[in-house]
Amino acid sequence: MTLNNESTRKLTGAIELLLESSSRINEAKPRRYWYPLSLASYGVEEIVEALDSLCSFRTTMWEKTLQFERQFASYQDCSDGVMVNSGSSADLLLCFLLTNPYHPLLSNGDEILIPVVTWPTQIWSAMMAGLKVRFVDVDPKTLNIDIDDLEKKITPATKAIFLVHLMGNPCDMDRIMAIAKAHNLLIIEDCCEALGAEWDGIKVGNFGVAASYSFFFSHHMTTMEGGMIACSNQEVAEQLKILRAHGWVRNVDPTNYDLNNYDIDSRYAFVNWGFNVRPTDVQASFGLHQLQKLPQFNQRRIELANKFFKFIDAELYLSRPKSSPKASPSWFALPLLVSLDAPFSRKEITNYLELKGVETRPIVAGNIAKHPVAKIFAEFNEDTYVGADIVHQQGFYLGLSPFHSDEDIVKLIDCIQGFLKRY
Repeated sequence: MTLNNESTRKLTGAIELLLESSSRINEAKPRRYWYPLSLASYGVEEIVEALDSLCSFRTTMWEKTLQFERQFASYQDCSDGVMVNSGSSADLLLCFLLTNPYHPLLSNGDEILIPVVTWPTQIWSAMMAGLKVRFVDVDPKTLNIDIDDLEKKITPATKAIFLVHLMGNPCDMDRIMAIAKAHNLLIIEDCCEALGAEWDGIKVGNFGVAASYSFFFSHHMTTMEGGMIACSNQEVAEQLKILRAHGWVRNVDPTNYDLNNYDIDSRYAFVNWGFNVRPTDVQASFGLHQLQKLPQFNQRRIELANKFFKFIDAELYLSRPKSSPKASPSWFALPLLVSLDAPFSRKEITNYLELKGVETRPIVAGNIAKHPVAKIFAEFNEDTYVGADIVHQQGFYLGLSPFHSDEDIVKLIDCIQGFLKRY
């Protein structure tokens, strides 16, 4: 923080007044949803920190980004953190890490296994990086990758698995790690919905080469837009930093690279291909304070989810994802499946909830092979996916925020009961 104590005190007071005024104005506006998918989780501290960056003209990736990366790595119990401008960019760099020409871990055309229920940028990232995507079905009981189908899909060309811990529910890492070891497969993890989740006491994201995280507005913590990659070692982090910024060595130790035989300015030395997916210090300003609040946020999410799931577990026609005794979920949302034998459809219950002011949405993209994009790529039409079809047809989710109240959950339960009483 470059602002002095007096400036910070005055700025804090002004922002508090502004937020109070804004809250009163927003409360007076008509709202479609009394129970939305997400609520704002930031406040005065984040805004003051961001304004400090703006007022000091240190807005691009700078010292606060480095500080946030270090603190995130400490929280995650990993070697390094590499911040980027979104979770999707984190997925993109993960895949290009595998196939980059300077230090490739895989070859173009190698197969990578990806669950067919996931956010599609994970799939596009692998395709763009030159990998052959092979889809794996999901288990509707957990929403995660179907491990039996995973084993069946492995071929001599299979070299990697891109896992997703969907909705914050950890995958069965004991079985997956055993399969990966038996077949010499690399693992990368998408933890965008699973920040803080653990498998057998180990945070997800620490089981493979690296893992992606999202700090979008609705996620466990937010930098508005933003993401992070948790790295297993410093070499991985260095390669990701080069990929993050144009392919140059400005953000790493240039002495690790042979530049002596080139008539170039070392600040503008390019050693690999790359993108520009750098974050800003304004985003990192949010991250520094949000990370401090994350344990409290996650604990509150778990409390509210457990309260809601206790109700769901007693219902005949609705179910929620099951977790292994070894798993400690970090619930991203409140996912539900309508039973196949239910006397109502998913659309009927979601339409009812929407009319009652409860926002709903599909479970990520459902079965991505059911989308129009499947017409473009042959990979989408190589198999049928029974579990994913169930999630696609029967699944939806409701919001979960640490700023939802106990009364909100009680009212939400009452609303769902009002629908179920019809049957």
